Parts: sequence; C-alpha cells; structure tokens
Amino acid sequence: MPDDTNTNEWIEWIEEAVSKQHIKYYEYKHFHNIEAIGSGGFGEVFRANWKHHPHYFALKSFFKFNDATYKEVVQELKLQREVDF
Repeated sequence: MPDDTNTNEWIEWIEEAVSKQHIKYYEYKHFHNIEAIGSGGFGEVFRANWKHHPHYFALKSFFKFNDATYKEVVQELKLQREVDF
C-alpha cells in the first residue's frame, strides 16, 4: 500500500485490487431501486438492488476525487476487508 497521498498510486492500488479480485467490481447500470440514504463530507450514500437480487447494496457517490478522496476510499476498503474476515 502506498505511504504517501500520490493519486496515481492510490488509483493503481485500487485497480490492482480489482484485477486480482480482492475487491469485487459491479457495473452501475446493473443496479436499480436506487434511493439516497445519507451524505457526508466526501459524498452521498445510496441503497440499491443489484440485478434481480432482493438484497440491498450500499453505493457511494463522491463529490470530487482528489488525493484525500482516493486515500479515504482505500482506507474504507481495508476496513471493510477486515470486517469480512
């Protein structure tokens, strides 16, 4: 994981995690019943169904992408992974 806040390094970290299937990637077009449920300093959170599944997923929409946003996304992904284990 990169130590600094270089945007390219954070992007590469995310892309590598997706390509190695450490993180699942879903196409936005496959979500439906999208409903806003909250917002924060970085963006908005929505709940939605994926394809024909009855379960809800959380979707995040960011106000802008910059070094801090990429770093926050990576940090959240790391925390989520720890919770999954």
